Amino acid sequence: MCKKGSHGMGVPSISIMLHELIKLLHHAKCCDVTIIRIGTSGGLGIEPGSVVITDIAVDSFFKPQFEQVILDNVVVRSTELDQDLANELLKCSREIEDFPTLIGHTMCTDDFYEGQGRLDGALCSFSNEKKLEYLKRAYDAGVRNIEMESTVFAAMCRLCGLKAAVVCVTLLDRLEGDQITASHEVLVEYQRRPQQLISMFIKKHLGLWNQTELLDKELV
Repeated sequence: MCKKGSHGMGVPSISIMLHELIKLLHHAKCCDVTIIRIGTSGGLGIEPGSVVITDIAVDSFFKPQFEQVILDNVVVRSTELDQDLANELLKCSREIEDFPTLIGHTMCTDDFYEGQGRLDGALCSFSNEKKLEYLKRAYDAGVRNIEMESTVFAAMCRLCGLKAAVVCVTLLDRLEGDQITASHEVLVEYQRRPQQLISMFIKKHLGLWNQTELLDKELV
């Protein structure tokens, strides 16, 4: 699993980490590898605390692609993630009580402020009306959350034949504002949700989930 705290923020940071990780997997002769990025994001038209499982990562033009400048050429790579893995994760989420989860597009931007249509940065060159018009177009295009790493993550994993997923909890609805208003305690609970889901997924694959459930019932 890759968390924001370990891969840094933004495309350049996670790209460096992925190059090193994928080289390590190659030299270790690992096979049948699944990589899951978990983190936080801004939601779009969904309740804060919702967990979004990405089906396709899109750029700021809502296109399912990642543009990489290599030498003096622009190389375009696909950002589609493993659909079977996404559906399996969604199925796992259904077994957790009060755990709002959905599959949707994730928009990856190059900037946290103006690039995401925020009005609260040091610079702002657009109105609130323009911001809302853009975000509503993103929603209509299938975008349900916004972050800053998913396109390069999806592109590199796909190109290297790695099964991959992105699972991010939303801390706010960007259609309602730019500032997070939830309490610290609520945010801590939100941020645990992706970890909780992936923990269940791993236990199921290791054949430990039913054993854990039985042990919990015996302790009760």
